[in-house]
Amino acid sequence: MTEPIDVTPGFDDFALAATDTPLAAVVRAEIETAGGRITFERFMALALSHPDHGYYCQEQIAWGRDGDYETSPEVHPIFGYLWARQILECWERIGTPARFDLVEIGGGSGAFTASILTWLRERAPECFAATRATVLDGHVHRLTQQRRTLEARGLQAEHRLLEGWLQDDEPLTGVVISNEFFDALPVHLVERRGNELREWYVTASHSGLQFELGEESTPDLAAYFERLGMLPGNECRAEVCLAAPEVMARIARRIERGYIFSIDYGHEARDLYTSWRRMGTLMAFRNHSPQPDPLSEPGVLDLTAHIDFTSIATAAANVGWDTALTVSQAEALTVLGLPEAMRAAEERAAGDLARFGEERRAAATLTNMEGLGRIRLLALARGTALEGLSCLRSMQELYGSGSTPA
Repeated sequence: MTEPIDVTPGFDDFALAATDTPLAAVVRAEIETAGGRITFERFMALALSHPDHGYYCQEQIAWGRDGDYETSPEVHPIFGYLWARQILECWERIGTPARFDLVEIGGGSGAFTASILTWLRERAPECFAATRATVLDGHVHRLTQQRRTLEARGLQAEHRLLEGWLQDDEPLTGVVISNEFFDALPVHLVERRGNELREWYVTASHSGLQFELGEESTPDLAAYFERLGMLPGNECRAEVCLAAPEVMARIARRIERGYIFSIDYGHEARDLYTSWRRMGTLMAFRNHSPQPDPLSEPGVLDLTAHIDFTSIATAAANVGWDTALTVSQAEALTVLGLPEAMRAAEERAAGDLARFGEERRAAATLTNMEGLGRIRLLALARGTALEGLSCLRSMQELYGSGSTPA
């Protein structure tokens, strides 16, 4: 997913017509049942996760350059290989346990876990033997797709629905990692008018689906900003994901000792809700192109919004996770060994020039600060330290060994 651009027209500047998709009728029916409007949070939940017509519930999703967007694992396996180095270090730092859980949340195409396990199998066989991989997602179609990806490489993992895994109470030791998971959770759309917080709803008319500004749907929205000690800028639109801190807390409770890595588009709260970000960060995508109308083609367009790292880090801290640091993806991949990998690629370029060209393109794409390089990594630890962890070296060199709150 590319970086959202703050040039979206105002919601009241035009009527947003919904293409006649199978989900459009479902949305209209729910609006009618609800008395004429639903929150955008509910619309986004339907658009992405409706069991029959949601975007992520399609039987097949085209990932990478042939799909609607290209996440880092689909750019090139080197993304997973570099993270495998970090996974190996985590296993060593927590004492090389005989059972080491590696859990990916929101596994997408399955490429991320597949690349990590491939590298461990070839470069760190003892860690690979200890690793019990689990890939979690929200729909059985995604689990099937992920299973096929791993099996094609001779790899195995447990494939489970996220909600079921969250309800288990078995304590785990290991690493939980996610890539662009939290930024796909449904968000409420709010706007500050003076000292009042208002919310955008979705309504239906003969011309299509439209936005309507009204009162807050829940006092939890005001409480969210009270905890942060701030509000969005005046007359600024903003997104609030009430589910994200709750989900992070539930994930964190499952891990007795280890690390959580969340790789997402997002900012600390002070940067996410700043007054210059007048149009918020909500974006819709199709064929790698931002779409101006997030209500059109429900179930066909992908929707995303930046996450508030401050709130999800706090949620983890509240259940016993002591430290949180954030760095950009470009920084993390650099200190994990991307330059060294590119030097090795250059040395073998004479024997396989096409491969070198692909690897060079991948390195540039993954670290481009106008795109994927701007994604941020949130790192958390419990029962072990973040100090000296490879992926955070650039931040630690800047601030010292003390933690920097997200």
